[in-house]
Amino acid sequence: MRAVSDTVNSIERSPIRFILDRAAQFADAIHLEIGQPDFPTPPHVIEAAVQAARHAYTGYTANAGMRELREAIVVKLARENEMHVSPENVIVTVGAMEAVFATMAVILDPGEEILLPDPGYGNFVMAAKLLKLVPRLYPTPPEKGFLPDFAALEEMVNERTRALFINSPSNPTGAVYPEEVMRACLDFCRRHDLYLISDETYERLIFEGEHVSPAKWDDEGRVVSIFTVSKTYSMTGWRVGYTVANEEIIAAMTKIQEPIVSCVNTVAQHAAIAALLGPQDCVQEMLEHYRRRRDLVVALAEREGLEISYPHGAFYVLVDISPQPLSSLDFSCQLLEEEHVAVAPGISFGQLCERYVRISLCASEEALQEGLTRLARYLRRVSLAEPSPARAL
Repeated sequence: MRAVSDTVNSIERSPIRFILDRAAQFADAIHLEIGQPDFPTPPHVIEAAVQAARHAYTGYTANAGMRELREAIVVKLARENEMHVSPENVIVTVGAMEAVFATMAVILDPGEEILLPDPGYGNFVMAAKLLKLVPRLYPTPPEKGFLPDFAALEEMVNERTRALFINSPSNPTGAVYPEEVMRACLDFCRRHDLYLISDETYERLIFEGEHVSPAKWDDEGRVVSIFTVSKTYSMTGWRVGYTVANEEIIAAMTKIQEPIVSCVNTVAQHAAIAALLGPQDCVQEMLEHYRRRRDLVVALAEREGLEISYPHGAFYVLVDISPQPLSSLDFSCQLLEEEHVAVAPGISFGQLCERYVRISLCASEEALQEGLTRLARYLRRVSLAEPSPARAL
């Protein structure tokens, strides 16, 4: 009997999920490895879902999503993103990752190249490889504030390049791209006739600066914007994202929605309407909690002598674990085994992140304080130890 697809076999599983699974062995583990908001979904959103399940239509919806939800998204985009579109410019997806996958599927063909950020979310590379695209990782180095290196981008683009992918606020760096950088990204795409895919998953989680949607300057239909209710409203498990693009792209995405997922969960779509059009004070309350946690981690890092990134958005912090003899994956595994602290190995986000581990601010202040203290203690211990070969995992 034949083995499974060579394409699938060629893709390694996310190291974050590897750590998450391994951490299940430790009942007392401190979980700092995953970007899962620790707040409950707002009550008015849950109530809307309950009412929908009891009284509203719960069958299939249009492939592109409920008209009422797409109209709510149009309202939200005008209110928050200075984007003025119609429901025909919107498709509702199963979270942001289905939006990423479907977007790549309709604007690139196998063998064509897509420029992806390094450091960047590892699932972007996985999606590209599943579609038999060629991911080219462009640097967003720490010495540039984790912003794109445009000189490197100019060297990388060629006749097979079809799209530039950006993510602001960034997972894992927390960088927030200022307006001049967003304009530079769009100008780069115009010069080289590329699509600009803008992942705006963390758009409302801004500590300093301002979120900018590059689509508000787009008069050619070359920007594809990806959003989700997951992080903003603590709705990760509801799986509702959406893509905004020109009508041709949305029509193509709607066509392939049928064989992929048919449509997004109907009850979850009702909940998303309540999230987008209902009270927004819950968003600010969660943001303030994340800000306090960010500030706590920065102060703790200074006290413990740790070098970290300073996130201006999202809810992640990179901790520099160099110099020490272990890879970021080995370091994370041994930290879990010896200190019962789960962190995300930096290699999950590209080679430029190998010198780091990522911690998530989606944990209590007590967990962050204890977890970072243990991490610093382990880092000092392993840095003083004699170098030894990495263990096979």
